[in-house]
Amino acid sequence: MENANPSFDSLPHLVGSLINEIEGLKSLVKEAIGMKLSEPDNRLVGIDEACKILRRKKSTVYHMVRDGVLPHYKVGKMLEFRPSELIAWQEQHACDGSKSSGEILAEMKSTMRRKPKSGW
Repeated sequence: MENANPSFDSLPHLVGSLINEIEGLKSLVKEAIGMKLSEPDNRLVGIDEACKILRRKKSTVYHMVRDGVLPHYKVGKMLEFRPSELIAWQEQHACDGSKSSGEILAEMKSTMRRKPKSGW
């Protein structure tokens, strides 16, 4: 934009140049997103970042690690996680809402060792 005070006659030319610049920016953003998606995330993160990724409390993440449910690495005494593995695990274990409340209740009753004292 060379002109500080554009005239009415030069507006179509200026709008055209702005559109070209926006198209160039769009292509740059698409390239940057493509590079970001193609690179695997191999860095290791600590427990705090894992809690942020999973949106869980620290104690919950520790219990999941102890039970062997969550993919993790033990570096000395430190727990380390790969964000890509955590996201993949979260997507794999996401509830799709396909079970009704009656099916969930029947499943709970079938795994109980004894009947509860109050009637369900």
